[in-house]
Amino acid sequence: MNKKNILFISSWYPNEDDPTLGIFVRRHAISASKYNNVIVLILKKDNNISEIKIEEYKNNGIHEVIVSYPEVKTSLPLINTYLKFKKLLNTYDQGLEHLIGKGFLPDIVHCNVMDPVGVIGLNWRNKRNIPYVITEHWTGYTSLDGRYENNKKLKFFIPNIANKAEWILPVSKDLEKSLIEKGLGKKHKVIRNVVDTDKFTHNPTTPNQFIVIADLENDQKNILGIIETFKRFIKTNTNTTLTIAGGGCDEAEIRSKIKQLNLLNKINLIGRVDANILSDQLNKSYGLILFSNYENLPCVIVESFACGVPVISTNVGGISEIINETNGVLIQSKNKEELLEAMNFTIQNKWNKNKIRQFAIDNFSVDKIGKEFDEIYKSI
Repeated sequence: MNKKNILFISSWYPNEDDPTLGIFVRRHAISASKYNNVIVLILKKDNNISEIKIEEYKNNGIHEVIVSYPEVKTSLPLINTYLKFKKLLNTYDQGLEHLIGKGFLPDIVHCNVMDPVGVIGLNWRNKRNIPYVITEHWTGYTSLDGRYENNKKLKFFIPNIANKAEWILPVSKDLEKSLIEKGLGKKHKVIRNVVDTDKFTHNPTTPNQFIVIADLENDQKNILGIIETFKRFIKTNTNTTLTIAGGGCDEAEIRSKIKQLNLLNKINLIGRVDANILSDQLNKSYGLILFSNYENLPCVIVESFACGVPVISTNVGGISEIINETNGVLIQSKNKEELLEAMNFTIQNKWNKNKIRQFAIDNFSVDKIGKEFDEIYKSI
């Protein structure tokens, strides 16, 4: 098989400080590596060094090259922005030269999240004639979020980046629609998030809880709304608990709400945990709850499916593209009455958990997504 050299670069990627940041990008890289030669080039700021340092690792079978560099700091904002931009370009160039020196010349650069690494793809296309594709995850392009429309800087430079790409690969139809409406990109194909169906498995157990897996950020995820609804739910379901997995800026507020509602013995915050623990927690659950005000297409939904666990979610972003009456319940955002009804329905309904898992395998497995990326690469 004639494999191509694919260089992944990403605006978000797991790191020591946040091991879940952009975890879906790493999973995409793993999928792409099933049929092609993939290296991930990652930049890392390190103010304890005076010049760049390059380290290489194998992580889940993926070759990751980490380029550490000292951050630029000046007291003048405009000069600081310019110097940071130049540093970004130069450091990526040094990383690429390192790879070329070791015999890895990319056939295609695969950018993940246009802001800011799309500018690197565009730069290398112009200077080195390397084509690039872009996988987009950011909800900011959607109407419910609106951050792109309100950002003059992004509206200035993103269109050129998007329109010079060979393909734009959004992870949902909803995001694809938003990108097309904004004139971003010329060729689009939806390639969804991936789930490792070997790590997220169905182990039949008797459920005793609901689970939330999310960044603890209330404006988007509405964790407080879930907690308030759960307080009402356990009036008639006294033996049920709630597990919340994740971390984030609103954790203190969430802990305070749990204490205020006297739910310390009913709600467990377990922090950011690895796939094996999440799989175990999902298998103990009646269902996964996602009560977001806006989303794209979260990985946690397909992780839940892979464990055979149904999902209660707000009908936002691209979520309705994959949730139906066989694998979950869709509700309106901010509607705690509908959330309460959905929780009661979920514990009473007879779900076909094997069918839910098979849906994940058929649509989101490493092999399935890897083949879809391979088709894109071959077309270039």
